[in-house]
Amino acid sequence: MARKAAATAGEKPKVRKGSKTTLSEANLADLGAERLAAILLDLSSDSHVKRVLRLELFAEASSEGLALEISKRLATIGKSSSRIHWRKRPAFARDLDLHRRMIERLAQDDATAALDLMLDLLDLASPTLDRLSQPDGPIGDVFLAARDAIGAIAEKAVPEPIALAERTAKILATDYHAQMGPLASALAPAMGPQGRAHLREVLETVLAMNAKRLRGADPMAAVYKDALRRLADASGDIDAFEATFAPELRRTPLVSAEIARRLLAAGRGEDALATLQAGAPGEARGRHPTSVEERAAWEEVMLEALEATGHHQEAQKRRWAEFERTLSIPLLRAYLKSLPDFDDVEAEDQAKAVVRRFPRFDTALAFFVSWPDFPAASRLILSRSGEINGADDVLITEAARRLEGCYPLAASLLLRGSIQHVLTYGVATRYADAARQLLEAESLAAMIADFGEYPDHASFVADLRAAHIRKQGFRAELEALGATF
Repeated sequence: MARKAAATAGEKPKVRKGSKTTLSEANLADLGAERLAAILLDLSSDSHVKRVLRLELFAEASSEGLALEISKRLATIGKSSSRIHWRKRPAFARDLDLHRRMIERLAQDDATAALDLMLDLLDLASPTLDRLSQPDGPIGDVFLAARDAIGAIAEKAVPEPIALAERTAKILATDYHAQMGPLASALAPAMGPQGRAHLREVLETVLAMNAKRLRGADPMAAVYKDALRRLADASGDIDAFEATFAPELRRTPLVSAEIARRLLAAGRGEDALATLQAGAPGEARGRHPTSVEERAAWEEVMLEALEATGHHQEAQKRRWAEFERTLSIPLLRAYLKSLPDFDDVEAEDQAKAVVRRFPRFDTALAFFVSWPDFPAASRLILSRSGEINGADDVLITEAARRLEGCYPLAASLLLRGSIQHVLTYGVATRYADAARQLLEAESLAAMIADFGEYPDHASFVADLRAAHIRKQGFRAELEALGATF
């Protein structure tokens, strides 16, 4: 009957893949409804299967019944406070995720009930994670999935703004594991201006009260401020976003870049420039030194701000100076693109001269390989072979692969550097790679007419054998490839 109804509705028949004994939807459908029902009833002795079947029956009967059944299960979970043993965690996560998915299914027919249930589920996050030895894992992932899915449900449900803001504040107030900050972003559209303003007022009030009561040592302050920043972004309120950071934090590269990025988007270029200058890496007053990533993020926004405020030449000077410091290919490409016609050719030559002199060999090699300029990469290797860093196996492998066709000597020197590093430091996890590289170097030797100042392959292997004859693991890997050491 079900198959006939489907055909009547114009549905395409299930496509069978493989033999009739392959587990597939089409093959199982061929068993017929009565046979499948008997099988499922027999399997229902398993508690999870039984719960799945019950929820499916409720979903088929009515959305009200399904909502009630989910609500009862969430209430049962909420009443428990015992530790969740590590053996039971997969089953618990599977059960929790089943109810999360059924809530999303319920949202198709009753978004209002689904929103209430999803909020109930999120209410369980902190107390449930408190029952674990570590919050990371499949159980925590269910709550993150619920957090990320609730926004679409809320927009469909069209809830009362103040009530939704109050529920959101309640969840954030118990977010001891700092996972619910994005909830403010997800629910911001559904809350609307009124709800967002109310939630902001609630969070700011709690922050102020806690600061007074706890004298600044508020463990939840980071959670509230994160939510306030997300609300400010949703409302396009840059000043409110900035106000969530302490004055000393605004003078750090990463925070000043985040504020300036928003100012630029709002057309406030001069304000963005002033903010960035106050948080410049050399003048930052943060507790920790500026990381490479933080400096790069700040520099990117600074260049945007300079261009937006008409300081093109200063932006070009910064691009060149930063390129000389980092050999950043995106910065160099942006610099060259902004030059007048024909000037870019001369500037590119100057840039490659900088690369050849760069103190870090591996950074210079990575530049030439990625630019790409393989002749220059080969010359760099031959002139600075003593600086080859065999520890960087990713760079060595990629560079050797790209050079081996036209520049076999340079590729061979890279492989030698990698092999020597592995054997000198006994990096057993790379013995198999080193064995393969030795055979690659042997095949490259036939393509090299003149080794110049470098020993030929036979001499290299002889020196290698003399120094590392006792490396049994390496020898075993070579023998597995049909070679000897």
